[in-house]
Amino acid sequence: MGNKKIGLGLMLNLIGAMFAYLIGSGFASGQETMQYFSGWGSVWTSLGVAVIALLLSCLAYIAYSYAGRTRGLKDLAGIYDFYAGNVFGKLFQVFAWLFNACCYMFMISGFGNVFHQQWGISIPIGSAIGVVLSVTIAVMGLNKIIDIIGKVGPIIVLFTLFIGIVAAFKYYPMIVEGNAAINSGDVDVIHAGSNWVTAGLSFGGCNLLLVSAFVGTIGYNLREYKFIYNQLIMIISSGGIMLVSFLMGLNHIGNIQAAVQASIPNLLLANSVFGGNAGIILSLLFAIIILAAIFSTICPMLWTCASMLAKDDKSKKYKLICVIAGICVYIITLFVPYETLLNYIMTYCGYSGCVVAVVCIVRYFIIKSRDKKEGLFKESV
Repeated sequence: MGNKKIGLGLMLNLIGAMFAYLIGSGFASGQETMQYFSGWGSVWTSLGVAVIALLLSCLAYIAYSYAGRTRGLKDLAGIYDFYAGNVFGKLFQVFAWLFNACCYMFMISGFGNVFHQQWGISIPIGSAIGVVLSVTIAVMGLNKIIDIIGKVGPIIVLFTLFIGIVAAFKYYPMIVEGNAAINSGDVDVIHAGSNWVTAGLSFGGCNLLLVSAFVGTIGYNLREYKFIYNQLIMIISSGGIMLVSFLMGLNHIGNIQAAVQASIPNLLLANSVFGGNAGIILSLLFAIIILAAIFSTICPMLWTCASMLAKDDKSKKYKLICVIAGICVYIITLFVPYETLLNYIMTYCGYSGCVVAVVCIVRYFIIKSRDKKEGLFKESV
């Protein structure tokens, strides 16, 4: 383990890649934000969801990075065995694999829904485009994926934040009315979780399972640098996602009557706050941004699933798995709606991710304390 200073370019690229991993179709479309943040009838409960999810995911990311850095572990199998033992480690691997596979499914569906809502193109055709693009990029391997999505991620987050800030002038004054409509039952909002606490735990768990393999790899690859840089990457990326999700969630509360009717609520915001030619151009641009957001997540997600079954991402076996997975997922998305896929997958897989996070975080603090006492690692990690 080294003590070098990291270059700003590398750090920003990794933060961008983390953003890209985390956003996906749920964040970019606004459907995830609606279900986790907007449906509880209170600004404070929405903030509570963000705080719980931030603490859970951020601490778990640091725990994963620590295992990669100090034990040379860069895959899920090694990290989970290290923190949870052989039996539970294998169970946690199954959780992560299933979640990534299921998320790839609803994100492909989200890709098709953007085409349908913005341009009227049929969902099956839009979903097919998503499958072809993701399989093509995934077969190129992880390094190519990071190079591509690391540049896309920050653009997506900043543009979404821009839409959110502009929309806030119109919809934040309507938050009180929106919460009243939710609490009175005038609108029926799909909830992710039975209450805001379980929603926060589920959302944090989802954010962990989404990037499990990637975070461990970052910890391993940055061993020659100070660990503080690794921690900053995790804090900035997870904090940025939670902040933008919370702010966008408030917009959807103010626009709740229309938002509950749309598969892509964020696109609805862009269409409603800009008028004239500017509105047409920005809505078109935002639709492209959302597609880029989904694309930036489905590629590494497919890589995660395939690489857990075939370690060498340059092998024929790995590439064949990518192709077969793409075909199977496409068939499923033809029969199950996007909102339904997202709700069930994010909510219940998020609970399993919460269990994984808690175990890894507790074990991280125990092992880190023991390492310091035994003097195994001299640096401040």
